[in-house]
Amino acid sequence: MTGGWRRRVIAGCVALLAVASGAGCATIPTGSPAEFEEGVLGDPLRKPYVRMIAMPPRPEWGPGHVLEGFLAAMAAVDDPGWSVARQYLTGEAARAWRPDVRVTVYDKGQIKPPGHLPENATEARVTLQGTRVGAINDEGKYSAELEPQNGPIQEFKLVKEPAGWRISEVPHGLLLTEADIRRSYRKVKLYYLDSTKRGLVVDEVRIPLDPKIDFAESIVKRLLKGPTATLREAVRNALPAGTRLRDVWTEDDTVIVDLNEAAANAISSGGGDDVDAMAAQIGWTLNQLTERWEVEIRVNGDSFYAGSGTPLRVGYDRYGHFDPWLIGGARDTYVMADGALQTVGAEGKLTPVAGQAGQPGEAHIDPAVAAQGRTVAALNEGSDAIEVAPLVQGGQWRRWITGKNLTAPSWDRYDTVWTVDRVGERSSRVYRHDGTQQTRVAAAGLETVGVQNLRVARDGVRVAAVVEDQAGVHVKVGIIMVQASGTQIVNLQTLATAADGQKIVDIAWRDATTLLVLTSSKSGQEIIAVSVTDGTSEPFKADARIDSITAFEDRIIAGVMDPEEGKSEVLYWDSKGAWVPLLKNPATAPALPLG
Repeated sequence: MTGGWRRRVIAGCVALLAVASGAGCATIPTGSPAEFEEGVLGDPLRKPYVRMIAMPPRPEWGPGHVLEGFLAAMAAVDDPGWSVARQYLTGEAARAWRPDVRVTVYDKGQIKPPGHLPENATEARVTLQGTRVGAINDEGKYSAELEPQNGPIQEFKLVKEPAGWRISEVPHGLLLTEADIRRSYRKVKLYYLDSTKRGLVVDEVRIPLDPKIDFAESIVKRLLKGPTATLREAVRNALPAGTRLRDVWTEDDTVIVDLNEAAANAISSGGGDDVDAMAAQIGWTLNQLTERWEVEIRVNGDSFYAGSGTPLRVGYDRYGHFDPWLIGGARDTYVMADGALQTVGAEGKLTPVAGQAGQPGEAHIDPAVAAQGRTVAALNEGSDAIEVAPLVQGGQWRRWITGKNLTAPSWDRYDTVWTVDRVGERSSRVYRHDGTQQTRVAAAGLETVGVQNLRVARDGVRVAAVVEDQAGVHVKVGIIMVQASGTQIVNLQTLATAADGQKIVDIAWRDATTLLVLTSSKSGQEIIAVSVTDGTSEPFKADARIDSITAFEDRIIAGVMDPEEGKSEVLYWDSKGAWVPLLKNPATAPALPLG
């Protein structure tokens, strides 16, 4: 999120202190706004925060000042029950108000006072104006506004009581600035399992800080609640039903997670496989806080395996087999050169891959490389078939999917190829091939639009598509739901819409939750990194000649076609923020595994 409006603080309304959660000392900043540097010192379970101490309303405050104090009190981390904020409300409003159902996030806030009021006035209306930039629902899911607009956010009715002005009408939920969110919430990745229970899937939420408890406790409790609605139909939870957190603490550089007896039921499920899966979920979720400390899971204070006394310890990377894509590391880059698929080595040296795919003159376009770099899929020249070839000596092209007008292929992490057949201007069919047969996939949100591109994320659960309908061209993101009755693409939501005169050229997954969108307009080209979990985005400049992109984490590679010179080139985004040639030879269609 971008920097937001900083509230002018009424004297005596609030006090700001920069503290570490649980620390015994505080520093009072001399200026405004308060600044703090986030860090974990000593105990990884503590999170630093900027402390805002809300003060109750004063009898002499007018309606505008009362609303300002109420907004400040809603943002007070040290008052998680909002007891001070309720003092700004009438008795009836305080009893009815439910602050925990949602959060409206705004920027550039201004309070529009009621104007001149006679001394005997008993009612007033005050309006908060600004720009709605997002919202957090009761699951902690943040959603950015696609098109933030400035205007009235909320009108408040106030009445004059003997103790002063009080708010009599207030909507459920909280109203917080972007600065409030940065100060009092933390973005957290929760890890669940895909339908096979072999891979981890990230769910991102915002969790409020509570100075009374360790942040690790808040994270584990939220993990136990299960995934958000957007992922619920596609993921599994290895933590057995009824599992509750008893406590979290540290011992000798180890984080102890003490669960109740229900957690032991994972032992009897799947021959112990669910124990590993449960440990992977907890370990990966806590790793973002503990910075690679070891985690030990206990049951009712005892070792997880009570009979033998053997502890269940979760070391960083110990459960990396649940998702090697979480670990990172080098990945080969592939390009098409001289009609053959080739790998890019040191100093841009090209080496043809093994098998028929590496032979010159092959008539294939838009290659996609499977997870382990052992197989390639590509469109034939007529775009009516997707063919697959093993990257081994003697590997031959085999036809996997046939259609009328297919999109470029995309692999999921279990070696299944996905594509869309565009059978009409507004008619599309999604197909997959798992190595045994071509299967149509139900995808209600894609079947009545024109699909230009489809990409499966590296988690094998999320899917992105560029589609065109009567309203324009959009980037949509959904999930792959696998059930006994079949596979479906569901929960499609619009991530971005092309503006007038703008074209969506290509998309690529940077990681499981970040989608790169390449756009083109009269003003030039731009790549936008969009978080598919909350809609926040970060743009950066693209070379005007780029016509395709592929990515893995910080590595972004682009294919370039110079229309004036008729030359093809491959570029990469370097650490200095510039596009640099990856190799000297002409090449096209750069690809990274699962990119």
